[in-house]
Amino acid sequence: MLPKAFVFSFIQTLITVSVVSQSVASIPSLSGFGGSEITLSRTFSESSLYGYINGGAELYLEYGFDTLVVTELTSGDSDIRVEIYRMKDKEAAFGIFSVSRFRCNGGPKLTDHMCRSAYQLQFCMGPFYVSIVNDTGSEADLRVSNEVTRYLLGQIVDPPFNPAEFFATGVNDEAMKSAVLVRGPLGLYNGIPTLSDIMGEATGYSALIVREESKTIASMRFVSDTLATRFTELFRQRIPADSLINGNDPAVSVVSSQHIVLTLE
Repeated sequence: MLPKAFVFSFIQTLITVSVVSQSVASIPSLSGFGGSEITLSRTFSESSLYGYINGGAELYLEYGFDTLVVTELTSGDSDIRVEIYRMKDKEAAFGIFSVSRFRCNGGPKLTDHMCRSAYQLQFCMGPFYVSIVNDTGSEADLRVSNEVTRYLLGQIVDPPFNPAEFFATGVNDEAMKSAVLVRGPLGLYNGIPTLSDIMGEATGYSALIVREESKTIASMRFVSDTLATRFTELFRQRIPADSLINGNDPAVSVVSSQHIVLTLE
């Protein structure tokens, strides 16, 4: 008979493995996407990401990167490249999406957070950020990109990023079109570089930054009380030395010991 201590330890290990495996969302697959042929598929880990995006890997790692699957497929006359980034959580996925979208056009809204241009369709859902790139910008390529998006969304069970986790009353759709989520200096520089001097010294945080009329509002959630207090103290010491926007003092609102809101005019 096995010792009770061994049995208890073994059961704990099984529970831990089960919880970890359930917490890692399965990456959507294009293997069953109808009317298409996969010509190439590659997978990149944290250590090999530099081999694919040498100049931009640090940005993904700052947000919290897990795995990238790149699939190239042919559908009719369309050549499509699909990049599926599995990030550490849905905040990281929205963060990468928020600093990557550019000149979004119209078209059907297939999910809460998406951006469509002639040559690229981007969206995030749960811990996934997806970029779908075509070669021609034709109506046919855009149609295939929409179909790929619907197919992938059908496999993602995780909910989308919810701005109410930063702003209790939520953020309206218009403000979300330009909202940026950052977790460090690289995201800040790529998203709202004008705030680098103000927020650049912060560490261990996630911040959702939105515009309301003439105000910029940054809701910052820290991983510890110590980091939140340290940033708040440093921030207040620097005002009004060189951290003013349009000559007005920013306001600091303490929501909790780990959550502060900056209002900049």
